[in-house]
Amino acid sequence: MTYPIKPVSVAVDVPADPDVVFTFVSDTRNDPLWCPNVTGVTQTAGGGVEVGARFHFDQKVEARGRVLESGVDVEVVELGERTIVWNVEDRFQIRRITLSVVASGKGSRVAQKTEASFKQKPGLAKWVYPTLAKRIFQDQFSRLADHLTEA
Repeated sequence: MTYPIKPVSVAVDVPADPDVVFTFVSDTRNDPLWCPNVTGVTQTAGGGVEVGARFHFDQKVEARGRVLESGVDVEVVELGERTIVWNVEDRFQIRRITLSVVASGKGSRVAQKTEASFKQKPGLAKWVYPTLAKRIFQDQFSRLADHLTEA
């Protein structure tokens, strides 16, 4: 049994070509460049970004003076033109992440929706998680925009 949490959606505008943005952000191996909690990524199945490709990444999260390190498994389950869906699992959660990139103004609009379920009854985390996750994702997407603007 899992315990679903309210979905979290974030979006950011990036002043870069949508194909360049999608190619970069859809490849989980680039996550350490823009996701501060991701310390390393290894592809465990497949040959690049394709349906069925699997990745394992190491994650380090600091909260309330404590450091939590965990492994995260990611699988590409859908891949379209500038749209990707991953199933993501760690010891606490199962997530389905949908990311899309569209042309917008002089660049791109990157949007992500995360649907998560806890593996154990979440207690107060059920109410805290959406706000905390949104803050983390917004920070990541700001870093993504900065990284791609500098590139």
